[in-house]
This record gives sequence, structure tokens and C-alpha cells, in this order.
Amino acid sequence: MSPGPAGAGRPAGAPSGAPAAAALALLVAVGVSAAFPLADENQFRLALALLLAMGAAGRLLSRTGDFGRLALILLGGYLSLRYWTFRTFETLAYTGVWDVIFLLLLYLAETYGIATHLIGLFVNVAPLERRPAPLPADPARWPTVDVLVPTLNEPLDILRITLTACVQLDYPREKLAVFVLDDGGTAQRLNDPDPRRAAAACERSRKLRELAASLGVHYRTREHNLHAKAGNLNAALGVAVEDARGGRTAPARNPGLGESHPQGELLLVLDCDHVPTRDFLRNTVGFFLADERLATVQTPHFFINPTPVEKNLGTAGESPGENEMFYGAIQLGLDFWNASFFCGSAALLRRRALVEIGGLVEDTITEDAGTALRLHASGWRSLYLNKAMTMGLSPESFDSFIIQRSRWAKGMIQILLLHNPLRLPGLSVAQRLCYLNACLFWLFGFARLIFFLSPLMFLVFNLRVYNASLAQVLAYAVPHLVASYFVSNRLYGRFRHPFTSELFEIIQSIYLIPAVLSVFLRPRAPRFRVTPKTASLEQDTLTHLATPFYLMLLLNLLAFCAGAILYLNRPVLLDTIAICLCWNTFNLFLVVCCLGVVWERRQLRRTHRITPREGVHLVDRRRGTRVDAVLRDLSVTGAGFEIADRAPLLSGRLELEALDSSGRLHRLPLRLVRIEPFGGGVRVGCRFEDEDEAVRRAIVDYVYGDSARWKYFADLRQVREVGTVRALVRLTATGIRASLRHAAGLLRWVAGRRIRGYRRAA
Repeated sequence: MSPGPAGAGRPAGAPSGAPAAAALALLVAVGVSAAFPLADENQFRLALALLLAMGAAGRLLSRTGDFGRLALILLGGYLSLRYWTFRTFETLAYTGVWDVIFLLLLYLAETYGIATHLIGLFVNVAPLERRPAPLPADPARWPTVDVLVPTLNEPLDILRITLTACVQLDYPREKLAVFVLDDGGTAQRLNDPDPRRAAAACERSRKLRELAASLGVHYRTREHNLHAKAGNLNAALGVAVEDARGGRTAPARNPGLGESHPQGELLLVLDCDHVPTRDFLRNTVGFFLADERLATVQTPHFFINPTPVEKNLGTAGESPGENEMFYGAIQLGLDFWNASFFCGSAALLRRRALVEIGGLVEDTITEDAGTALRLHASGWRSLYLNKAMTMGLSPESFDSFIIQRSRWAKGMIQILLLHNPLRLPGLSVAQRLCYLNACLFWLFGFARLIFFLSPLMFLVFNLRVYNASLAQVLAYAVPHLVASYFVSNRLYGRFRHPFTSELFEIIQSIYLIPAVLSVFLRPRAPRFRVTPKTASLEQDTLTHLATPFYLMLLLNLLAFCAGAILYLNRPVLLDTIAICLCWNTFNLFLVVCCLGVVWERRQLRRTHRITPREGVHLVDRRRGTRVDAVLRDLSVTGAGFEIADRAPLLSGRLELEALDSSGRLHRLPLRLVRIEPFGGGVRVGCRFEDEDEAVRRAIVDYVYGDSARWKYFADLRQVREVGTVRALVRLTATGIRASLRHAAGLLRWVAGRRIRGYRRAA
């Protein structure tokens, strides 16, 4: 398989195709040998030997690269297959109707988990790390590029920053055009039957037109809001859109704005909160010149703020961000198999490829993955460049987080049902497995619910959901679990700590199960919902989605009581009771963390700040003095500095002088807001003076334009690996802290209500 465009493939030391080919050749042999029966004591010896061999392979991984990685994957996969064959042929005995129902549910959940684990190992057998592709020295050979920024109802302040960065991309002006595609200003919305909604749409449309005109950005809208983001992009590209009756209609003309529409050879698609760095096109356009069949170049989605789960638990900075595993590891593995996904934003696409397949896919609400699937099936190629060159915003509230994840889950299940990758012509075997893995992942909610209920079924109702002795559990189940965690930690430990996946899955599962079920019942029914951004909370509060986790906590506590009663009545079942209580304890840890997540921490800052540690100069514009300083926080509204001098001579009007990674000098006007002692010096807080449009552009360029800054923060988030035991201790401590904060908040809330009640009574 070709590694990609000439001159843009693997750097020295990156994986070659040899380990992947060897893995494919060995999979059949591994699967067959995993079914050989062994006595329990011999299986225990084999498992112990394989775990020791995995430990050795893990140590070799950093030195031998491909060989150590392949050995680790094969050994870990073999232990998991041994466990699955044991479960399949030795534990599925019939002991009663209700017993067998829950026994089969648990078996299916485990089978699902093992299958997705093994397919995931295959997908990530040889991750491909690429370098940016160089452009020809002659700019005349560079293709034309259109930047497309679709929007619906997002705040104009966010759009202003993104559009300002877009018009400052480092690319020839005559070859670059920026378009804002306003689905909030369609004729359908401007003529809404509700006068208030119609007036709000008209006002927003007017302001957005003025903003676009001031920046030199083309404004486009359409008649109807058909097929959400996919329909919006297709209408702008001149691709026919399917109407409500299933027919195809020509895209609406852009009323009053002439015929300006995207015509570039390449298309840069950006969500309205994804701010590009200056060098985005310089680093990506060259790939298309090297490969005529290349359709997409995807780059990471880098988020400046933590997810609500990380924010509410207080783990931001202690563990990698939630998206780091997908963009830092999985996409690199997909790239090896020519199966890297288009993720809807921060991606460059070839216009001709989109037109050839009929535009973006409109029958799924994850139009990005659906479009990538159709492109791959049509023989087009994709690649992934692991270089953060956009800055976006994660959902601010837990409610918004669930809305976003529900959309992803529904859309991927739609792809599975409507465009089954196992049957779709044109895909390679590896591509089918990659897409199947991406779709099946979103069924995790069902497995997580079964794993939570299974120990309860035995402890409370005495149902035999798992027919195995303690010796068999130690010989088969424990080695499988240890191997799975060890492999995952060695392969992805820089991007995902142990047990973090379990936490993220259980916190979503309760809400994703009904969402996924609705798609199975009506595959074409889901509708696109925009993820709310820039939510603000004045104080800590309990989300309205918290109720299921209180119920789960009560069930956990009930299981402990039931286990004690069961032991008193049937002490002969001590082994099974002990296993189920340990299982229930682990579930309790996760539920305790969930209670911390649903207690929302306040969020007052509307403009998120980054925390660089860069040397800069502050110039007093009145006195002309110049002071060395360290930039410690930064946003488009202001900046904070540390100055070693305890009493610097500063007036109210300052100027920031700073060099970026490319050597560009930035001079920005500041107004002093506060100054306070700190250590041996002072901390200074300033606001940017941005009344002038040129200054506003310069501020956006300085804050968001340097991709080296995002690399610095991405490297900081890749916290070093932690062991499984240490990760479990951290999880427990995090859950306890979060739950105590939750309980204290509830007590304050109850006390506040009583005080208000007394005042009203008085």
C-alpha cells in the first residue's frame, strides 16, 4: 500500500508496511491456536508466561519500534482470544430462563468489547506520522483555495475571530477567497411565522453581512435549511440538494450579492469556532500537488478549553484531553490503511472529488464520516497530518456535551445501517474494518449498561450470569483484562490514561442508548443539532441530567447490602460473591466520578485564555521605557504578564513587543488594568486597545496565528504514561473530591432555599 504522496510520507524511523503485513499473516494462526483447550493450571502458566513476554515487549517498544509494537499486539490479542474461546465453549451452560437471558447479555457485551478491542489493535498496528508537504517555489503553480465557514446561530464575536484569521492566511491573495455560509439568514428563517424569531434572524443576517463586507469576506445564504451543514455546503458548491419529497433541487442563487460563489480547486472547511493559523495552507496544499487522487487532508481538532467532564472533575492538565487519543493515535493508524476520516472541519478537500461523488453526504447527520466513506469507495485517497493548525471550542456544559455526542452516535449508526461498509463496493478489506470499528464503537452504551447491571443481577437476584470458578477467572479473565489494559496503556498511554475511557463511556451511555435505539427504529429520522458554545454559568449548579446517576449510586449501595446478606445465607458462594463485590466496587468508583461530572463548575469567562510562557517586552508609550516580561496568559481581549522588577515604571498606556516562532515582530497597544505583587516581582494585567480594525486583525494574528504555540500546548497535554494501579488510585481520589464538592454544593443549595423560604414567610 502506498504511504501517500511523494515527499510527504514517512519520516525516518516511521513504521513501514512490514509489521502490518506480518500481522495480517499471523492473525489466522493466532485465532486457530487460541481455541486449543488446556487444563486450568496449564492455562494459568501460559497466561503468566505471555504476560511476562508482554512486559518484555513493552520495554522493547521504545527501542525496536515496529517489532515491539507488533509483538505486544499479537500477545495481548492472543490472550483476549483465549478468554473469548473459553467464554464461548465452557461458560454458556443453561441453568434457568432468567439466568440464561442475563448470561447471554453479558456474553454478548464481552464479545462486543473484545471484537472492538481486536479490530482497534489491527487499525493501529502501524501509525503513520507525516511531515508537512512543501509547496513549489513558483506560486503560479499553487492551486486556488476557497475557505468555507458554515454558520447557523453562533455568536458573531466567535465568527469575527475566525473570519479575521481566514483572511490573514499566508497564501497569495489572488488565489484565496473566504466565504461565510449563513444558514441563519435563509429565506426560510427570515420569513419565520414567529415574528420574534424572524426579527432576530433578520438582525443577525444584517450584522453578519456588515461583518463580512468589512473583512472582505463573501456572504452567501440559501432559500431553505435543507440537510443542515451538508446541505449548506452543497448549496454553496452548486451541488443539487435533495428536497423534502426526495427529489433534487438546484441550489438557490445568492440574492442581492451577484454570482460570487466558491470556485477554487481546493476547499478549506472550518467550523465557525475553528480559528486557523497563518501556515495552514502552506503545510497542506502541497499534498494535493503530489497526488492527483488525493481527496482530503485532515488535521487535528485542537480545543483551547477542556470538555465539561474534565472541567467539572478538575482533571484538565493532569491527564490528556478526551480528543487526544483520536487525533493523536487513532487517526495515524487509520492513515496507514488509507482510511483517515474527514472530521467536518480543519480539513482541506479537493473540489473535483466532492463534485464527482455528488457533494457531501446528506442522509446522515455525521456528513463528514459519510462523505469520507463515499470518497474512499470511489477510489479517492485521504491522509492525516498530525499538526494542530486550528483552535476550536469544546462544549461548555454537560448538556451540550451530550448533545454533541448523541449526534455523533446517531450519525455513525446511520452510516452502519444506510451505507454498510462491509457491503459497500470499492473499499479494501482494511478500510471496511476501519469504518466498521468507527461505527460499532458507538454501541458502547449497551455494553456499559450490561457491565454495570451484571454484578447486581447475582448479588440482588442470585442469577448465575457467569458460570466459572475462581480458578478459571484467574486463568482466563484476569490475564485478558491485564493484557488489554497493558496493551492500551503502552500504545495509547500518552493520549489516554487507564480507566479514562470507562469513565467517558459510562457518563455518556445512559443518554446514548435511547439515541442509538431511535436510529435503529428510524434510520432516516435523526436531525442535525448544532452544539451550543460559549455557555456561561454564574455559579456551580446541578445539571438536569444528573438523576440517572443518583439511581446508579443507590443500586451500587444496594448491591453491597445484598452481597452481605447473600454471604450470611450461602457462605459457600464466597468466591463468586467476592468477585461480584470487587466488580461492583469498580462500578461504584465510576459512578462517584459521574456525580462529580454532573455538578457543573461555574464558567464566567466568555473569552478563553491560553497560558504561554513566552518572553516579551512591555514598552511604556508615555515614558518610552522598556521592560522585560513573561507572557503568562493571553486572549483576544487582554494579556497577563510577570515582571521580575518589583517596582517597574509603567503608566496606563503600554505596547506589547513580541516575536513569534517565525521571527515576525508584533506590536500591540495595551492599557494597564491592574498591577499586584508576586514573588520577587509583580503581575500585570492589561487589556488590548482594539478600536481600530487593523489593530483587531493584528491581535487575532498574534493570538491565533502561530501554529508553534498550539504544538507547545499539545505537547503539554500529552502527560506521561501512568500505571494501571496509579491510574485507579487517581480515579478514586478524583471521584471522592468531586463527590464531596457535589455534596457540599447540594447542602448550600438546600440551605439557600430554606433561608429564602424563611424570608418569604417573614
